[in-house]
This record gives sequence, C-alpha cells and structure tokens, in this order.
Amino acid sequence: MIRRWFNKKQKSSQPIQESPATETAAGLCKKAANPDPVREISHFKSRLKDFGIEFSQLAACTPKEENRLQAIQVAEEIAADPEMRNYFLTWKRLPLLHDEKSQVQKLTMKRQREYITALTLIFIENYQVLMQYVPGTGGKH
Repeated sequence: MIRRWFNKKQKSSQPIQESPATETAAGLCKKAANPDPVREISHFKSRLKDFGIEFSQLAACTPKEENRLQAIQVAEEIAADPEMRNYFLTWKRLPLLHDEKSQVQKLTMKRQREYITALTLIFIENYQVLMQYVPGTGGKH
C-alpha cells in the first residue's frame, strides 16, 4: 500500500527533533491519569491548524467504512516509522508514494488527506481521549 519516501542512501542519522507543541501534547497525556478532554481537544485543534486543517472539516471528510480502515492503517504506519514521522512533522505533509498500479487507491488517498493527517496526529501525540473514537484501535495504540 505504501512505499518508503526515503531511499536507503538518503537516510539521515539525525535524531527527530521534537517541537515544543509535541512536548506539550506528550505532557497532556502522560502526566495525567485522567486526561482533560477540553485541553486535549483544544491542543488537537491548534495542531490541526499547523497543518492547514480546520477541526470542523473532519466530519465532512470522514471516509466510508472500507476506506476508513485503509486510512487508519496508513496513519498507523506513518506514526510508527521514525523517518516518516519526522518528515510528516517537519514538512507538514504526508510522506506517501502510492502504487502506480492502482489509480483508484491514489485518488482515494488524495481525498482522505485531511482524515489521514488528523489520525496521524492523534497517534503521534497519543491523545488518549480522541483515541477512543478511532475505530479499530479500542482506545489504545
């Protein structure tokens, strides 16, 4: 489904530099046993604005069931891979190259850009309250 954005010879050995916003998000979730939903959502809204997405847009761009599961898989893969995560946080773009075989998949991923970006932020920032609303994760990631 996804090929790596980076070639092996182009890999940088520099560690991922966390932004102050990322450190704040980690503090929201790790320090509190019961995270504050209002603070978490307001922080998520501000992070979405960094990526050029409004919180109100997410309901309109939520895909159908089959495509939603595909989007969740893509977001989990980006959040799990340090290089893709670093690219995502640095350039504020999805680090995806789609298979040339499937034009439908490429079009679907373009349409789901906002949804995949929001999910990736939820997984990277570890928003515990918002994670409960992501289907298929059971509130844990």
